Amino acid sequence: MAEVDRISFLPDDIKISILSRLVVKEAVRTSALARSWRHTWTLLPSFRLGCHLDRLGETSKDFDSRPVSSTWIKRVSHLVSSLRGPLILFQLSLMLPLYIRERMNWRQTLPLYIDPSNPLQSLLDLLVKKGVAGTLNLCFYYPNTVPFCLHSYHSHKVKVRLPSFHSLKVLQLHGCELILRNEFQGFHSLTTLSLSNVIISNRHLHFLLDTSKNLTTFKFFARDLDLVPDLSLNISLPLLTNVEFGINKMVDKICLVSTPRLEQAHIRVTDIDYGSKKLARVTLGLLNSVSMVSSLHLDCYVLETLSRLALPFNFSFPQLKCLKFFLNLDTLDKRTFDVFRWLLKSMPFLEELHLKLLCLERQTEGVATLMRELFVKKQNGISCLNQTLKRVTLSMYLLRNVMTGITVVKFFLLNAKVLKLMNIICAGDDDELSMIEELKIVEVASSDAKVVMFNITTEITVNVK
Repeated sequence: MAEVDRISFLPDDIKISILSRLVVKEAVRTSALARSWRHTWTLLPSFRLGCHLDRLGETSKDFDSRPVSSTWIKRVSHLVSSLRGPLILFQLSLMLPLYIRERMNWRQTLPLYIDPSNPLQSLLDLLVKKGVAGTLNLCFYYPNTVPFCLHSYHSHKVKVRLPSFHSLKVLQLHGCELILRNEFQGFHSLTTLSLSNVIISNRHLHFLLDTSKNLTTFKFFARDLDLVPDLSLNISLPLLTNVEFGINKMVDKICLVSTPRLEQAHIRVTDIDYGSKKLARVTLGLLNSVSMVSSLHLDCYVLETLSRLALPFNFSFPQLKCLKFFLNLDTLDKRTFDVFRWLLKSMPFLEELHLKLLCLERQTEGVATLMRELFVKKQNGISCLNQTLKRVTLSMYLLRNVMTGITVVKFFLLNAKVLKLMNIICAGDDDELSMIEELKIVEVASSDAKVVMFNITTEITVNVK
């Protein structure tokens, strides 16, 4: 019986589904399989292209065997021009090359002067004509293996002069300088805007937001950036529901003026100089702007930054139900603990808490004693501990010693009077058994409390009654 060529007679939608799971290079190569497959790749709804160079700029992967160059981007443009169907997603990730040479026993980084800006503009114009209706993701960065990598300078050699994509839903940019063209009219369909390590002027950023009134998600991360002048941003977006900010000392102000639908906020301090009072005031003002959210995520260094200011702060979170944040035990002192306690006091209806404990160094006896003095005692005047906090999750993956977190565990078991469930996630440290024994004898405020410990392979329910 002759073999039937079932692959050649597959419907186009199944062929496209198969090709969508391949890198672009392999998808294009399928045109050699059979006549019926010759132009199938031109119907792909998504293109993910990336070129990664080694630290000498000699090799690349995923689509071409040559270094990133103007020619490489022109070949990408040729592929895009061959597309026949609607383009839903276009993602371009370029790791730009650096030369590295030894000099006096230290490595010096010098830029390889390949500026893809001009052919990139032609590619963007082509994408406008193709009508990208979903996601546009452009990412430019240098190898993170390079010592003394100058992100704040080199990664912004690429200038993106943004045209108006009238049907675009999601725009994600990383590691570039963003400039709006004179004829720019805004993104009337855009719902998600993410700018990570992107240099943009105050005027252009305000105009971008003012002409994108359908935004529901806005993310701005300023790290390794020298913003001149310092960023000052007033946000008025009536449909905004989710914001994420990574701020450094070059940020002067971020204020959410009119965002009535805001539900979630994620704030991180990206500057290692978190002791700056200016940075502390900016962080405090940002927290004040998002005080209406129901879910709040605070990354590492936020508490330490706020500890530079005097308590009490003059606002609260009356609608907050879920809080996620880092507690850095390496830098714990009484001021940081006071901010931690104030946060709980400012959230009278908090129901769910996710806390990640960070401690990269083994604690000294002095710090351990301080933790016992601060945490292992009953607290007064914290409404959520008395009435609403029912679920606590403590993650201890970043602890050098699991026993370091026992005082934090005791704090909630001792004070959360309506606690239903506490999940403790650890990395299987040798002290885990000792921690279980400690939990069995700890005083528990809630008669319904259940404690469950997780490590990499097992789940253990600890009887704390």
